Parts: sequence; C-alpha cells; structure tokens
Amino acid sequence: MRITRRLLLATPALLATRAHAQAPLDIKVSLAAPFDGSNAAFFLAEERGWYAEAGLRPQFDSSGGSGEAVTRVGSGSYDFGIGDINVLLEFNAKNPASAARCTYMVYYRSPLSAASFTRSGIDSAAKLAGKRIGAALTDGAYRIFPAFAAVAGLDASTIRWQYGDLRLREAFLLRGDADAILGFDSTMYFGLTRAGAKPEDIRFTYFADAGLPLYGNGILASKKMLEGNPEAVRRFTAASARGWQAAMAEPEAAIAALRKRQSLTDVPLETEKLRWLITKQLTTEESRADGLGGVRADRFAESVATVSRAFGLATPLAPGDVFDPSFLPSAEIRRIPT
Repeated sequence: MRITRRLLLATPALLATRAHAQAPLDIKVSLAAPFDGSNAAFFLAEERGWYAEAGLRPQFDSSGGSGEAVTRVGSGSYDFGIGDINVLLEFNAKNPASAARCTYMVYYRSPLSAASFTRSGIDSAAKLAGKRIGAALTDGAYRIFPAFAAVAGLDASTIRWQYGDLRLREAFLLRGDADAILGFDSTMYFGLTRAGAKPEDIRFTYFADAGLPLYGNGILASKKMLEGNPEAVRRFTAASARGWQAAMAEPEAAIAALRKRQSLTDVPLETEKLRWLITKQLTTEESRADGLGGVRADRFAESVATVSRAFGLATPLAPGDVFDPSFLPSAEIRRIPT
C-alpha cells in the first residue's frame, strides 16, 4: 500500500490510545544533538498535534550527544530521549537497576564514523593508530570507539585525544589540531562544509565497515516510564513514529517546524542534512522490507554480543535488555513513504 501525504494527514485513529478526558501529561525528552535537522521530525509531530492527541505535552531539550541523552534517560531525570542504542547497551550493563530501553529504532545504518581530510592519508581503521583524534566526551561515537577499536584490531592506547564540546569538534580538524574527529557522518560533513571545507576533501571511516553490525539512534524510554506509565510510552512512541514518517515524506515541512523552534536555522543546510539521514540512515533494504521501528533478531543479537565483548562485559547483555519491541506502533505508521 502506498503511503501518501493525504494519508499522513488523515490518520488520527492510528494512535492506539487517546486521552481527551485527561489533562496532558508533561514529559521531558532529551535529544542527542542541538536543535537541527536530525531531530526535526519530533517538532513536526508536535506542530501537527500528534503529541497533544496522545495526551502528552513534551519538553524537548538539546544535549551534547548520545552519551548525555542516554545518561539523562537512564537516570530518570528525563522520561524519553533519542540516542545511540550501543551507548544504551553500555549504560544498562553498568547500571542494571536503572536500565532504560529502546522502543523504536530510527537509524538502520549507524552513522558513527571518523572524519578526516584526504591529505591525512587515513583510508582505513588501521591508519587511525597514533593519530590525534578530536571528540566530545558525551558523544556516542567516543563512547563506542573502544568497541570499534577492538573489532578493527586498532590499539586504542595509541590515540592522542583532543577533547572539546560537540559544537566545536569540526574546528579541531579545520585548524589542524586533530587528524580526524569522531561523530555522526552528517553532523561532521555539514559542519565542515558550512565552514568552507570542500566535500571532495572529506573522508569517512565508518565503524560499521570494521565489522560492527550496528544499528544507530532510536527512541529511548526511562525505567520510570516503562514501569510506571507504559501506556504513555506506547503513545509517545507512536506519535514520534508518525513524526518520522511525515518527515520522510515532507522534509521541508519538518525543517519549517524546526525553524519555529530555532529561528536561526539554516533552512537549506538543515533540509539537506535531514535528506542525508533519510537516504543514508533510515532507508535501507531492511527498513524498506520491515518498516521503521523494529530490529531483526539475528542482526541485533550479533550486534549486542559483539559490542558486549568489545566493552569487556563479564556477562553479555541479552537483546531484550536493550530493545523492547512490545511498544512498537502499527505497521501503517512504520511503513516508509513512497
């Protein structure tokens, strides 16, 4: 069945539960980045009233990366978030009493990578040995780097780290203070090109290419919400899924919703960034076949086992300790628009 714009606008009954008779539930949601194209789908869902329809009133806050977003949700100071599921795995292994869960997968190809300029000669994971690498301590790419290094056979102790704020990371590379930087491909690419770097000079070394079968960012729910208000988890997940589906069909509308929140939004750049994510992270053979939101059991089990070993976990986590498919919304709002 084809998903059209008309269908996206005319499906209020798709949410399993509506809360007309109750006051909206205030919830706190941590994003995994500043307000930009990567999280515009949430603002589109809010603008179109899908959270209000679900009986929810979200407060969206930016963060310094997946590490911060996962910690916020894991600590219970935030009810929901979006962040890297592999960072969540590490958190849950270390904090089982407050373990959160991913309830909806968004990125089917992990964007985690090291960005460098061609002149550095970094064309493989091995070439990162001994290099100066810029990173943000709170970012998912830095947190997952030990797993990447272990799988790639890279001696992480040789890395000379240059730490800084997520928003200043690209400056390390541009100034020559670092040979490479870590992060999401899209964030680094657009940060570098906006600052004047030539696209043809930028090179990515993807963590996934080293043998990590990684998924990426997903919607996270705190233990407090999972146990105390599972119906709100179900409604938030469904409303957000509608936002992502609509953003894929109408990227310009999503960026317009973002601009209402962030008046200084560079509309062309953020639109291009969202399109990048849609093309490179959301749309894969797997998501075309299965729809967004879920994970394939065999691939995810391999990913969890691999990352658990790389983190040196004495007892590897089970996939169910990280991802809970019971909150997935209907297939109708998980289909990729055509």
